[in-house]
Amino acid sequence: MLGRLRDSFNNALARLVDGLADPARRRHAALVFVLGYGALWFVYGVIAKSSQDLNADMGEMVVWSRELAWGYPKHPPLLAFILWGWFKAFPLADWAYILLAVATVAIGIFLAIELCAEWLAREKLAAVPFLLAIIPFYNFFGLKFDQNSTLIPLWALAMWAFVRALNTRHLGWAALAGIAASAAMLVKYWSVFLIVALALAAFLHPKRRGFFRSAAPWVTAGVFLIAVAPHVVWLIRENFPPLTWVETRRVAASFGDTLYSMAEALGGSLAYAAIAIALVLIFVRPRPIAFADGFLPNDERRTAAILFWIPLLLPVVPAFIKNINLLSLWNTPALNLLPVMLLGSALVMVPRVAVWRIASVVTVLTLLFVAVSPLVAFALLKSGVENDAAYARLLMQATEREWHKDTDKPLRLIGGPFALVSTAAFYGKDRPSTYAHFSNYLSPWVDDARIARDGMAIMCDDTWLCRHYTDEIAARYGGAAHQEEVTLARRWFGFEGPPAKFIIAIVPPR
Repeated sequence: MLGRLRDSFNNALARLVDGLADPARRRHAALVFVLGYGALWFVYGVIAKSSQDLNADMGEMVVWSRELAWGYPKHPPLLAFILWGWFKAFPLADWAYILLAVATVAIGIFLAIELCAEWLAREKLAAVPFLLAIIPFYNFFGLKFDQNSTLIPLWALAMWAFVRALNTRHLGWAALAGIAASAAMLVKYWSVFLIVALALAAFLHPKRRGFFRSAAPWVTAGVFLIAVAPHVVWLIRENFPPLTWVETRRVAASFGDTLYSMAEALGGSLAYAAIAIALVLIFVRPRPIAFADGFLPNDERRTAAILFWIPLLLPVVPAFIKNINLLSLWNTPALNLLPVMLLGSALVMVPRVAVWRIASVVTVLTLLFVAVSPLVAFALLKSGVENDAAYARLLMQATEREWHKDTDKPLRLIGGPFALVSTAAFYGKDRPSTYAHFSNYLSPWVDDARIARDGMAIMCDDTWLCRHYTDEIAARYGGAAHQEEVTLARRWFGFEGPPAKFIIAIVPPR
């Protein structure tokens, strides 16, 4: 029995590798790969995260989708519009959010294959999805749908379309590059490093003269500028809130901290790629000279090297100038071209058996992760998760019960600590917005008139500071109709997590 299962597994994997290596079948095989990969990580995500609630950043973006604007205090607006459309089609449920996250990284892998196909073929191209699939950005971290994970497909698409435009000067590719680059910028300003990389790739390309004499670069630039214009107008009108957020939240305490963050950003990115690099070293065994030629090429792969290295290294410059702390997670979309760096050199020979061995290791590890997902959920239940993520749904339900003791109006606004209310808002039946940290900067849609009109439920953890703010804010708006202390504990398949106390204060509409 085990022998037949092993043979079936080996044969299926061999057929997939054969398909990925065949120029006529590679797109169909890539689609099969990303569908299977996405399905496995969707199952993992649904099970492993079933003992906790959504991440606060994910909840915050859903709140943004209820307050649509051309920009927000922390980021540009595109993800709010994407979530607005997604949850018009899907229910407000954890599984639907996880599905979106998994679809995003799966599409990212598919587009990365197309991008890498500009420099790789056959066995080398067949290894691409497996090398990316072992990088945590494309699975564990990708289960959190946020600005970083969304840039994975957008950067891959922008680079691919721009390289095609460079090589063909086709206006369709040029327009697509402008659309993808503007979408990336409207997700996160970190994409400015993508824009610089694209520009340098064009200026240093062997066909640059013909390219800049054609209409292609101007189509790309024009589409980009038109797409970002509404957000730029918003930025100027609102006095650049996201930039203020970065300057106040990411400034290092000392120059030493800045240097440490740079080491973490680059070293952490290398660590995330370490297993992929190790698989190549173990099964492909490139010589040192071939390895060096892959990362620092002097042939047509120079464009790929520019697109790979500039987004990784250039952030060091503004970090030095502005004393900004960097994070390795911000490099999430920067590894799409890692397989080209590892395998692109003509000195690297990749036999099909090496690809099959890499594929086997990655597939077995993925299946193992899915198999242990219930244990992950149980461990999280017992150990607890950050930002009260085990209690937000329960607290939202308790808050709604208290709210309706005082008014029959819908609950449109909840106030309290950022992480708590951002997650809780996702589970509210009336789809409330938040007054996060009681900050008008974080919640520009809240003012005195809105609180007077809609009222507000305040939820707070059991700390002196939070209780103090609850009393102060409630008094500011006429006092709370009542306050309630609740003790909540998460239950999961008959098991119970640690209990926690919370305070609920109801400020009804005037």
